[in-house]
Amino acid sequence: MKKLFLILFTVSLSAQVPAVVEVEEWVSDNPKKLVEMFNHWTDLEAEQNGVYSFVLEVIDGNKVYLCRTFDDMGQMVKKEEDKWGDEGWQSKTFQNWDKKYDWQDFSSVNPERLMTHVFYHWEELSYIPEGMNLAEQLPKLKFRRNITMDIQNGDGNWDKFQNQIKAGIENDKKLKNNYVRLMYSPVYGGIRGADFLMIVMDESRASYYKGLEKRNKKRDSDDDWNSIQNDNVANWIDEEDIKVHY
Repeated sequence: MKKLFLILFTVSLSAQVPAVVEVEEWVSDNPKKLVEMFNHWTDLEAEQNGVYSFVLEVIDGNKVYLCRTFDDMGQMVKKEEDKWGDEGWQSKTFQNWDKKYDWQDFSSVNPERLMTHVFYHWEELSYIPEGMNLAEQLPKLKFRRNITMDIQNGDGNWDKFQNQIKAGIENDKKLKNNYVRLMYSPVYGGIRGADFLMIVMDESRASYYKGLEKRNKKRDSDDDWNSIQNDNVANWIDEEDIKVHY
């Protein structure tokens, strides 16, 4: 079933990227075991409700994110309504999940759900290089750098931020800086109250930072890029290096 998740990313930019993502934020004493159990759960859950999910594991940390993707808010609400009761997809999923794991297995990793977040995608603030088929690349892009950002208070700063991001994308195209970056905002929740979640993808942690170094060398010597960054209205709140499990 996990392979079907990749089929979502085919026709256009809007089709390649989930419009809405529900994110359960967890911590655990044994995050790798929790990832294993969540991966099994998402396979079984997809058989019941058709929702395509993935798991994010924070590198060098104890945090795990269980993520579900939706075409729109209406689909998410409908799946939530269908979740409950003996005939709901949650109960049916648990019955199958219980054949491999039980509650003792789950509780042994001391899991704690911190919060549930819902994010929506900003297509115009995301960057997928022209001609890239994300469906083909996703299985290789196992690394994520998640950056949470806050917009400074001030009249017009939201518009200014969006214009800066768009200008930066166009400038990276000029510099032939190719990478995949998605931009999301919280509908509710939000990591540390941030206004935006920026997700940059790569094949590995090492390849990401090597590529970032090359991109920044081009940017630092480019007058247009420096002009765009001169009046930055966003604050970086936090960042996480993450491994994705499909």
